[in-house]
Amino acid sequence: MNAPRLGYIVCSAATAVCALVAAAYWYLSSRPTPKLNNPPNASISDAPELHILSAQVDVYAVQEALSETSLLNKKAALWSAGAALFGAAAALLGIM
Repeated sequence: MNAPRLGYIVCSAATAVCALVAAAYWYLSSRPTPKLNNPPNASISDAPELHILSAQVDVYAVQEALSETSLLNKKAALWSAGAALFGAAAALLGIM
């Protein structure tokens, strides 16, 4: 077996692995959901500070979920870039 053929096989396998890992990260990035609190039992006119605090806690929960999602998306994009590079190398080696 010659070197370009072996390189083609290795790059094709690496493309598949990188693409599967990227798909797994993108799936995981769709999973985080913020834990939202129930609204306070008091009326907003009776205790506005409870409603303000509740809204702030919800904002922080959403911010944490978005941060986790963006980190997973970044990892998926890097793995996807690796798959594209290995795919390009496999295409070049395939025409040799």
